[in-house]
Amino acid sequence: MSASLRAAALAAVAALCGCAFLPRSPSPTTMEGEWAGKRDAATRRAFLYDGLKHRATATATHLSLQVREARARRLAEWFGWTPAELDAQLAQERKEAGEGEEFIVSFYAAEPKLNDLDAPRSQWRVSVKVDGMDVLPRRVTEADRDATNVGLYPYIGPFDVLYRVLLPQPPTGPIDGREYTLELASAVGKLSIDFGAPNGTITPQEPVPPP
Repeated sequence: MSASLRAAALAAVAALCGCAFLPRSPSPTTMEGEWAGKRDAATRRAFLYDGLKHRATATATHLSLQVREARARRLAEWFGWTPAELDAQLAQERKEAGEGEEFIVSFYAAEPKLNDLDAPRSQWRVSVKVDGMDVLPRRVTEADRDATNVGLYPYIGPFDVLYRVLLPQPPTGPIDGREYTLELASAVGKLSIDFGAPNGTITPQEPVPPP
């Protein structure tokens, strides 16, 4: 059989099999189950505009202990972990939750040079505003945009950079269940990600003053 006939035969088989040769989504999918519900409830987004010009977008998920545990159980389903592996990961999540607060931040800046949240002298001041105080990060690191993170956080855009933002726990205790704001402030404006607002609400932004 010629190469062209073999190609035609394979195409016919693929057509008969429907989507059998198409990539499969993980099971459960990223948009269903406990993980999806807890992730979405802990996620907010904010935009920064200069007039009609889009300057930046930040989407943040607060990794409270409940969210961490749901993520671990989802990974156990995807990767087929043993009960012992899941227990070890849950213990690790509890340890990290006890050490402070963490956010996953997917950040887009129209000017790539402004996308530097993890730089030693970043152009952005990152803080959590809670109980009348500012809590500053212990560390901000870039996270891999690998298949696992894209599956866990489907809001990651093709031009976003993904960051882990680690903060100490405020003196008043864990922030989960209270009103707080994750703020990214710079000379070009502020992104105020309001976790006191209803889920999915886009919070008002401070515009860049006209030249």
